[in-house]
Amino acid sequence: MTPAVETRLFEIVATELQIPIGSIVRGVSLRKKLGMDSVAAVNIIFAVEEEFGIHVPETELEHVDTVDAILALLDRLAGDAAQQPRRFATETGRSGRPR
Repeated sequence: MTPAVETRLFEIVATELQIPIGSIVRGVSLRKKLGMDSVAAVNIIFAVEEEFGIHVPETELEHVDTVDAILALLDRLAGDAAQQPRRFATETGRSGRPR
């Protein structure tokens, strides 16, 4: 995963959990340590689907417990398609330079 994807995922998680981005640690349980409930997990997945243009099967929801797990899921489901968040790709050209 690129740094842009990781950064955007941290932003999504922070927004959905209503916590400072600095509170998120890649391998730490979002449920146990940061209070993510099932509604927040679904909202995070919806935001990830929209941002990265992927579909996450419902069977994958149980595996969404850490940022690392979400990154691995993104990598598996999207591969090259998730190399840049849509917002970044829209604001810049494919080369990464501003339009």
